Amino acid sequence: MNIRYYLFASALFVQSLPAYGTERFATVDYLGVRIPLARAYHDFDEYKDDPHNLPQQSIRRVESIMRSAPFASDFADTDALSHELERIQFPGYATFYANQLGAKLDPSLELVYVEIPGGKLNRYFAIERVSGGGLRVIADFVAPAVPEITRVHRKNGALSFESSQGKVISTQFGKTR
Repeated sequence: MNIRYYLFASALFVQSLPAYGTERFATVDYLGVRIPLARAYHDFDEYKDDPHNLPQQSIRRVESIMRSAPFASDFADTDALSHELERIQFPGYATFYANQLGAKLDPSLELVYVEIPGGKLNRYFAIERVSGGGLRVIADFVAPAVPEITRVHRKNGALSFESSQGKVISTQFGKTR
């Protein structure tokens, strides 16, 4: 590495420390809406690690936004799908892939979900691989986080949503595409 580049980058980092250390935030922007946090945080890790980072009013607001947030139905590849999931993921909360594309259960289907703050609900997406390598959303719904849905496959022509133990949680959810 060029020593001048190293010294320049180090100087920039050191100059940013005082501003970073004193700056606090008490809101986050989510899909164009400013969401109040439970308190002011020094940094993102402090916010993310706080299990009570949102007041109940903000949890209800985020749930409403997340339930109604539009989500594309077709994707050229998994990168495009991941980008769309990141768009609706609430800051500090997770997105999970069941990683079943190519698996024995049903190699053409994938199950993905995004956590909804509050710990009680997730927004689930059943994704199907289509000819040409693209992906299509075939089910989009909100369901309880417990029992956690971790599998999807076709059973008698319908989608079957199951827990990691193989227990059928549902064969139908509203808002399928």
